[in-house]
Amino acid sequence: MINRKRIIFKSLLLILISSCLLLTIVSDADHISLAVIKKVLNDVKKKPAEGNFAQVSTGDIVFASDQIQTGKRSLALLKFSDGSIVRLREQSLLTINGEGQKGSMIKEQYLLRGSVGFDVQKQKADQFRLTSPTSVASIRGTKGKWSGGQGHDTLVVTEGLVNLRNKISGKDVDVAAGYVGFSDEDGSISSRIASNDEITDANNAALGGETNDLKLEMKDPKGNKKELKLRYKQQ
Repeated sequence: MINRKRIIFKSLLLILISSCLLLTIVSDADHISLAVIKKVLNDVKKKPAEGNFAQVSTGDIVFASDQIQTGKRSLALLKFSDGSIVRLREQSLLTINGEGQKGSMIKEQYLLRGSVGFDVQKQKADQFRLTSPTSVASIRGTKGKWSGGQGHDTLVVTEGLVNLRNKISGKDVDVAAGYVGFSDEDGSISSRIASNDEITDANNAALGGETNDLKLEMKDPKGNKKELKLRYKQQ
């Protein structure tokens, strides 16, 4: 009788320990550090899986399931452990996901709206994906710009090769450097040669250096108004 009680007790203890380990694994999976915020311009907020949006600062860690949101004329630069860079442009919403072990991880940037510039290092065993409710762009190592997230996605590639797949139809197309790909919620997918303006815009998004003008109104000692124009580059 005593032995039976011991067996039952040990079984219950084993189940309890296993449950605790499982909860720890699940908890850790939600707290995988994936990237660091290297630059913040104006209104940038981050929301963890369980929590509310709060303003971010340079040096903040981005974990799996975190959402990054940018306001008007705002930008967030994220750097991943492999050196890959993602620049979240203004009025965008991006969820950072990651699963798997180090060295064989799937890193997914889920764009709900807006656009991102990307400069992704060549992946070995890892996988790097740009996704939306409509599309999946699988990247091994390339540069360009990813826009949309609201039923119409656009991918401009300035370096390398990206496979773009439509989730609705399952159709895909390879988008090479100098081309732009389109994927829509009706299941259609296509590509064409990108224009010079599209390439320039994608390079600015991926590498920074977009030129902006700032106008200042000044007065001389006599009270005469003069306009001063400053040109600066947004990294």
